[in-house]
Amino acid sequence: MRFVAYRPRKQSNPKNNSMGVVIGDAMAALSSIDEFYADIDKWVALARTVTSGTVPVSELILAPPVPVDAKVICAAINYAKHGAEASLPAPAFPNLFARWASELVVDGTAIPVPAAEPEGLDWEVELAAIVGKKVTDADEATAQASVFGYTVANDISGRASQGRAMTLSTGQWALAKNVEKSGAVGSYIESADTVDVSNLRLQTVVDGNIMQSGSTADMIFSVGDLISYSSRHVTLRPGDLILTGTPEGVGFGRKPRIYMKPGATVTVSVEGICRITNPIVDSSHRGWRQHYEENSQCLT
Repeated sequence: MRFVAYRPRKQSNPKNNSMGVVIGDAMAALSSIDEFYADIDKWVALARTVTSGTVPVSELILAPPVPVDAKVICAAINYAKHGAEASLPAPAFPNLFARWASELVVDGTAIPVPAAEPEGLDWEVELAAIVGKKVTDADEATAQASVFGYTVANDISGRASQGRAMTLSTGQWALAKNVEKSGAVGSYIESADTVDVSNLRLQTVVDGNIMQSGSTADMIFSVGDLISYSSRHVTLRPGDLILTGTPEGVGFGRKPRIYMKPGATVTVSVEGICRITNPIVDSSHRGWRQHYEENSQCLT
């Protein structure tokens, strides 16, 4: 099944974002996002009875597909080839960091380059998993079974901040991984029962040039592994978002390094799930959030 998160017209409060089910080229409304994740089984069962949509998907104002208080947990160096290009060894256990849900944006949102990143921003296409059940101290199989669905994400990164932080013995990636409006995520969700994520193609295109083209088959830790490991430290709840890592081809790993500057356009996609496109703009665009009132470009 295919779901979509959207913002009802005349609503500006993100807490009023809604979830619908996609039938062909139209959407049938289900509930608010908070209500949806409070009882996923109820709303999925209802969605299975829907036979037609009432609103063309081309008319939707898209929204992030998770609650505003969702945990966003991200995996670093979870693709073997990406580790190799960064000259980093494969981790013995999941290397996780957090993103701020407040910086999640959707297809079409302009992403500004802050003054702290004078060389520009880096791209990272990722498969994103959305948790559908409460998960505490779960084994890998239970954790995998907790996934509600999948979308695409672009873990856009500020490498200047990241590089500076890594000169410290303690290190920290918080600012580098939470540049303003840098958490681009798909609004469309493919339910987990319809997707085999063991060997999906991921791709990043910047200004028409393919920069990343990898496969989830190169992942070191599976989606279930990442959720299981996280659940031993913190309880995961419906709507929490897991970014599963990026394949090789990031700007940081290139010689010379290449980053996105104002005027660039980046598209990331996960085969059979979704793709999102975001323009990169200068720092004068910080402080406002403009979403294109158009449908994201989803793969078939």
